[in-house]
This record gives sequence, C-alpha cells and structure tokens, in this order.
Amino acid sequence: MPSPRRRPPEPPAQSVLLDWRAARHWSDRVAPCRYCGDLTHLRDEERRPAHKVCAERAAAKNVAAQVAAYSRTALPDEM
Repeated sequence: MPSPRRRPPEPPAQSVLLDWRAARHWSDRVAPCRYCGDLTHLRDEERRPAHKVCAERAAAKNVAAQVAAYSRTALPDEM
C-alpha cells in the first residue's frame, strides 16, 4: 500500500521591505494614497501617491497570493 502523501509545509509569512530612500519617492504636492486614501507626499515607483507601509502591505499580499496559487498546483506522483 502506498504511503499517504504528506501535505507540503506552510510557507513562512511573507513580508516586503521597499527601499524608498531616493528623492524620486518624495513630492512637494500632497495627494491621497492609492491604498488607504490618506494624504501623503510619498510616491511609488510609478510616481503614484502611496505610503511606504501601504505599498509594502500590498506587495506582501501579492506575494502571498502568488505563493498560495503555486502551492495549490498538483505535485507529481511519488514514484
């Protein structure tokens, strides 16, 4: 009788740390954050208004969703 398949281990909690030290992430104009709506001087890589923390949370959610999608794929049968 074949041994039961073990479930793969849960991936570690995903976190993302963005480096926004460059001056291009700052704007003199205040605008609403694209994620939370509060006002910010900060800009993301595409120059859209975003708090760094909000952008990091969004990136972490994206990574977690990708990990979940790939972990649902079928594993080849053990030989």
